[in-house]
Amino acid sequence: MQIKGAMTVLERRAKFYGKTVDWLIDAMDNHMDENMQVTEAYEVYKMHNGYVWCGVNNVGFTTPENAANEHKMFRGEGVQLEMDI
Repeated sequence: MQIKGAMTVLERRAKFYGKTVDWLIDAMDNHMDENMQVTEAYEVYKMHNGYVWCGVNNVGFTTPENAANEHKMFRGEGVQLEMDI
């Protein structure tokens, strides 16, 4: 599925709920279940926007940098976080 088809699927599902596509994406980010076609469109949308899947620590879709940090923490390597002092 390409991004154009994914957006069509997401727009139709959002219209079904009477909401916006942004609401649908936010709801799916917060673990709302959908059918397989809508879930696939959601995944295409996220990957098109530069996110990657990180299954470690139940993170889900995240930035590549955050995914690398999560994998390091999972392996026990640790990550130096910036702290505002």
